[in-house]
Amino acid sequence: MLLCHFSFLIIDDSHIAISLMRSMLTNAGVPNAKIQTTSDSLKALRMLRTNTYDVVLCDYNMQHHIDGGLIFDEIKHNHLLPPSSVFICVTGDNSQQVVTHFLELEPDDYLIKPFRMNDFISRIEYVLARKIALNTLLTAVEEKRYETALDCGETLLSQYPKYKGYLSRIHGDCLLRLQRHQEAETFYKQAMQETQHIWPMVGFGNALQGSGKLKQAEEVFQEILARHPNHPKVRQCLANCLIRKEELPEALQQFLLLHKINPANPIRELIIANLYAAQQQHEKAASCYFRYTEKVKDTSQYSLGIDVNMSVSMLLASIYLKAPKQQIKLVDDARTALIRLNQKTTKDDKQLARHPSLLVGMAILACLRGEIQNCYSIANQIESDQEDISDFYTALNLARMYGFCGMPDMYESAMVKARQICGEAQDEGLMLSQTELLNGFQDEIYQRLRLGGALVKQAQQYRQENLANKALKKAYRAFFIVPFHHELCFLILELTGLATPSWLQHDEVMAILKSCYWVYCNDKRPTEQQKSRALDFYRLALIRVD
Repeated sequence: MLLCHFSFLIIDDSHIAISLMRSMLTNAGVPNAKIQTTSDSLKALRMLRTNTYDVVLCDYNMQHHIDGGLIFDEIKHNHLLPPSSVFICVTGDNSQQVVTHFLELEPDDYLIKPFRMNDFISRIEYVLARKIALNTLLTAVEEKRYETALDCGETLLSQYPKYKGYLSRIHGDCLLRLQRHQEAETFYKQAMQETQHIWPMVGFGNALQGSGKLKQAEEVFQEILARHPNHPKVRQCLANCLIRKEELPEALQQFLLLHKINPANPIRELIIANLYAAQQQHEKAASCYFRYTEKVKDTSQYSLGIDVNMSVSMLLASIYLKAPKQQIKLVDDARTALIRLNQKTTKDDKQLARHPSLLVGMAILACLRGEIQNCYSIANQIESDQEDISDFYTALNLARMYGFCGMPDMYESAMVKARQICGEAQDEGLMLSQTELLNGFQDEIYQRLRLGGALVKQAQQYRQENLANKALKKAYRAFFIVPFHHELCFLILELTGLATPSWLQHDEVMAILKSCYWVYCNDKRPTEQQKSRALDFYRLALIRVD
């Protein structure tokens, strides 16, 4: 194969490595004009977005936070290379962590430095020849025309028998994507008899999983892991299977173990965050969301919705803390993070100041700080933009906001939107974790309603027993859980006229009193006479607090 007809991009933070690879390519007949290079990750992404290359040679361990793995992820997510082009990872690190990441990334090939020129050139020629020969098949797969890909694969197998293993893997994957699980089971069983490679057994487990035979699938994956405990694909398949079996703690443990083996995969950080949040471990979830956004900033995987969701997770974590000081710290930290994010995004683009993600985050903050009037005001600003929301985490937090504020119709429509977006996730583990996050949130809303209702009853009971201080503590705690409860709002106005909540700041108490009166007066259930009494208690409470 004559490499002189192909264009190359070399991405490496070592100028020496770039010079060596350029020299090898020119010695193999590639003109200098056909070779572009960069040592900057961000520049590499800009070059890939504006130019087309036949071969990309990319260093794995870049000095920038965007490493070779993330560059390859960007290429796949945004289709920055045509199916006939080749991506080869180059690294001087052959540690288990890097090798397992390559198994997950599945680049066309990878090379361990140092390498000889003959090996370097022959590997490029081999993968290029395969890509060119199978271009029609790979194009069909990329365009999700899986039926066409199956037909094309059978034709190519007769023309290129030397690629049988590669073609067989694509054939099985297409059957799974078409949900022809019974046919896939038969295919993989036959392949297991013909090769000692792991892929047919993994495919067989996935076919069983797709057919709903979860216990059998789990046994297959466990059998493979007994021999290959660090295989990332298999462990992820097992974790996905456990999620489907509704064994979330066990699935989370598998993802954490896999993350320990290979912490470089940002999507797994996001999956772990979702599973923590689904189990109401919101503080741990917030840490994972933060690490994810730090890893993927400056790439298309970054999401303002996820950045805001980190702060929302901190706010949710504060609800379940009984120590007031810890609660206040988490809320303050979340508020600071939201303000900084708002300032940063507004500086970058003034239109982002009204972005639904930021508005929802500020609305939830207002709600959980007891500023219900502000929360409702922000919610009304978002309503007109709801149709434009395409980010899962923004849709999720929109549902949270409506759930917290007691807007059942808006809550249901936001949940439908979030589930729809969730189904569009390309990564199976991410889609499953988002589904569990939605289910967990739904359970959380019902729990909040039950817990808030129980606290209101306790507060009312203490009030009847003339235990004002005890009633006040229960009532104020209930307010941060069910702030839209009109009976609770009346009770807080009445009780604050009798005793002052010493554990809250003056401004916080004033905001809650204002919100309670506003909620009570805007609720349709109280009579005019009851609203008049609420006004009397509100005035009395203000005098006492001042």
